[in-house]
Amino acid sequence: MGKSNVSHIRIFSFMELSLALLSFIFVGCGTVELDIHHNSKKLSMHPRSVAILPFTLEEPVHEGVSPHGLFRDCFYNYFSFLGYVDLPLETINEKLSHAGLTDNKKILELSPEKLREILGVDAVIRGRVLSANNFTGGIHAETSIKAKIDMLDLRTGDIIWETEHTESTYSGILSPTIIDIIQDQMDNVKVHQAYYKTAEIFSISMMKEIPDPADSWTEEIRLPKITSIETNLKPSTKLKPDDRIYINLKGDPGLTGYFGIGSWKSDIPLKEIVPGLYTGSYTIKASDDVSSSLIVGTLKDKYGLTGKKFHMDDMVQFETLPPN
Repeated sequence: MGKSNVSHIRIFSFMELSLALLSFIFVGCGTVELDIHHNSKKLSMHPRSVAILPFTLEEPVHEGVSPHGLFRDCFYNYFSFLGYVDLPLETINEKLSHAGLTDNKKILELSPEKLREILGVDAVIRGRVLSANNFTGGIHAETSIKAKIDMLDLRTGDIIWETEHTESTYSGILSPTIIDIIQDQMDNVKVHQAYYKTAEIFSISMMKEIPDPADSWTEEIRLPKITSIETNLKPSTKLKPDDRIYINLKGDPGLTGYFGIGSWKSDIPLKEIVPGLYTGSYTIKASDDVSSSLIVGTLKDKYGLTGKKFHMDDMVQFETLPPN
């Protein structure tokens, strides 16, 4: 009888703890809200070329990583899919270094005229990581990045859009199984990957809101058009080794089609089975160690012009099992 009572008390205590944790473990951060300052649909208002300046970090972290550098790399990987002429990060770094500029915070303080003289672009993106935290303990793991990001038009000195947002990734008591909790926390201990995963979700959310000028340039440049992307992905389903992702892409006929999984795997071929319908697939491998990514479809014409489109509805989510 005594043994049964002890067991009952332990179960009751665990349930109480679970209910208490509900109040904070899964607090949502919401979507990224961009404040757009001009009518971005006017071609005359659009910057054509853009440089992503080095991001800064306001509060130091002590895990031997640079979350602001990871965030900048991740942001660039997704921003490059939009219809801007974006300067490669290595080129930006070289131009700033040749100008004697190595302090990232001082770079952000430069005048629009000076930045345009050094970089030769119409606009820059400035990123300030206000705080970055990674925590794993008990049954709770959390990584968060709070940042302020804007696009500055160097031609006019105006802010085109800006946002201040906190993105967090959580795991904890509401995970469906103990294995999921253990795996999530093991992943969170890998600080580099944990920050990158959070930065990726932040970046993807921003890409859905940033005005894409590609459609405004159709009178000057006719890019291949993609009308839709369909997949067999289901919400919240994690893919395992040997699972297959199927892609159907509809767009202009007679082109070369590819798809990619975020910035992690690209140029997976698509075959045109009827005019304007392209299909392909990818089989998950045991070595694929990626948390989640968007599907990106690509069509390229004979002149090398490329049209790209995100599949916004569902993300590819991978399930990796912890070692024994």
